[in-house]
Amino acid sequence: MEFSEINPYLRTSGYFENWNYDNAADSIAYDLRMFAIFHGTAILTLRDKTVSMPSDSLLILAPGEPYNFRRKDSDQPFDMFCISFDLTQEYCGSLRYRLPTFVPLFRPEYLIDQKIRTGTRDISNLCLPLLLTDCPDLCDKIRQIYQLYRRKPVCYQERCSGIIKEILFTALAEQQEPDAENHPGGSLATAEQTMKYIEKHFREPINEQSIAAALNFHPYYLTRLTMRYFGLTPYQYLLQCRTEEAVSMLLNTDKPISEIAASCGFVSPSHFSTVIRRKTGLPPGMIRKSAALPKDWDKE
Repeated sequence: MEFSEINPYLRTSGYFENWNYDNAADSIAYDLRMFAIFHGTAILTLRDKTVSMPSDSLLILAPGEPYNFRRKDSDQPFDMFCISFDLTQEYCGSLRYRLPTFVPLFRPEYLIDQKIRTGTRDISNLCLPLLLTDCPDLCDKIRQIYQLYRRKPVCYQERCSGIIKEILFTALAEQQEPDAENHPGGSLATAEQTMKYIEKHFREPINEQSIAAALNFHPYYLTRLTMRYFGLTPYQYLLQCRTEEAVSMLLNTDKPISEIAASCGFVSPSHFSTVIRRKTGLPPGMIRKSAALPKDWDKE
């Protein structure tokens, strides 16, 4: 989708004042989301990694992306604005709003806009999820959208649509800022360095946070770069490397499945089995028995 094709449709907006509870399970939404922290600090969990969202931070999430907000401390609530929206007006006549749910209850077929997939670059090369810090102007625009939604003046939908598009444009510009001055070699070199590090260390107990720490970058920065240049997050490429090595070992060795799982960096045999089944369509034991895989399994 080109940026000129984006014509956002606001579904709803909310204000969470003095957020003072913690969800035990991750939530997941059926539409696009923006969250802006206005007071205090939220602890955000995304894809098994946890980061702080201080005041004036903005998070943009694709539908189907698990997330969880918690307090930094039990006696330190935070204030947060949220909007949910579509990229186009195509579905404005359908269900007005569908509440987020917990991950175990998520139904992918209920995604409001089925054309958007989590972790893709459908949004004019905007890589989601995207976390921006120290952006009070963008956060204030979320507050403006909330106020317009509450008051519903004439043409409020059109005004909100324009503000959302402005936020997305600013976020896209932020992602595409040249970084050669601060990081010699440029962003492509950094993305390539990230992939090479994963290829060398995927058998070890690494994750996105430890990869970023080893390369002296923020995890979200590396995610944006690898998505921009290779279409994969570091975590996705890590799983890809582990899966390809594991499948090769299943087909070409007689090592126990538990040993293969451990040697390829999987945290447990059950996690190994889940990933292999999701990637290939077959459980590890079936791969070994059949000594073959579905055609183009690694292109999924």
